[in-house]
Amino acid sequence: MNQIIELLSRLVACPSINPKNLAPTGLLYGEAGMVELLANLLRDWGGQIQINEIAPGRPNLLACFPGKNPNRSLLLDAHTDVVAVEGMIIPPFTPMIRDGKLYGRGACDTKGPMVAILLGLRRVLDEQGQPPVTIWFAGTCNEELGATGAAALMASGFRADMAIIAEPTELKIIHAHKGALRAILETTGIAAHSSTPQLGVNAIYKMLPVITRLEKMIFPATHPKLGAPTLSVGTIAGGSQVNIVPASCRIDVDRRLLPGETREEIVHQLTGNEDVMCTVTEFYPPLEESLDSPVAGLVAAACRRVLGRAEFSAAPYATNAGAYKAAGIPAVVFGPGSIAQAHTKDEFIELSAVAQAVNLFAEIIQNAT
Repeated sequence: MNQIIELLSRLVACPSINPKNLAPTGLLYGEAGMVELLANLLRDWGGQIQINEIAPGRPNLLACFPGKNPNRSLLLDAHTDVVAVEGMIIPPFTPMIRDGKLYGRGACDTKGPMVAILLGLRRVLDEQGQPPVTIWFAGTCNEELGATGAAALMASGFRADMAIIAEPTELKIIHAHKGALRAILETTGIAAHSSTPQLGVNAIYKMLPVITRLEKMIFPATHPKLGAPTLSVGTIAGGSQVNIVPASCRIDVDRRLLPGETREEIVHQLTGNEDVMCTVTEFYPPLEESLDSPVAGLVAAACRRVLGRAEFSAAPYATNAGAYKAAGIPAVVFGPGSIAQAHTKDEFIELSAVAQAVNLFAEIIQNAT
């Protein structure tokens, strides 16, 4: 347990707030500090390290541990960014242990699950010297706002035979989850003095039928475990001041999609027949992995040996797994902790759950084929 506390405390104490697609500023923002910490750690363990900057100050880390069978590989992914800390009631980057829980921003999402991967790998290296197959550890950037780190890794041509994405799943094997498409819809008009509105075109009025159509949208397709797609208009902005007919209006839309739905058809659905421009800002592909796939079987077998049970589940949220599956890599999501604690004002993870997960990841790695 001391090893878990020491490493998790180091990771939580290293700020890596997602700068919301802006250039990182100061010591709190961006993933560079976390990547440097992980690179030094994994290099000391014998890992072959690659660092690739996806955007200024936003690197991906890729560490390779060659296997006895170099022709087979397992990717273990854990994102390095955390969400903002405004509104937290605990010191976000001063790890605190109370009642068997470690508190701090990222403790649950997803540095606790990351520690489980790392110490599971460390155990296999200590006991066997070399994993049975090549293990790749990916510390990916910008998972929280677009999964662009995972997408960039796939765009680079990297491939593995299977992937496990570390997230707080309560040690359930997530084999299906929704995707997410976030977009800005914009209407344009013609500015005019508000005393003569007939000389202009009101962009806010042009947005009204768009919002009404989105509100009433019906989704006939459903998924047996994920249910129906969802859509939410999250923000609206338009005009510059009250005595000017507004020349522009925009809304931000969040559309959760099911396996089988594509980015292109969702964009067409959002724009409809109205005179509206659509700009996609974030896209997470959905995930659906067969329960009979090798990666699902590998994790399930480890769960049965360590926990005495294996539980498959589906999730309404999106993860990096969708990007890997879309590129042809079989993938599941798995890790200690509960999504109920992620992003909260007093985020924490149960240390006993991390300890269980260390055993599980060691079992997974040493039985990978």
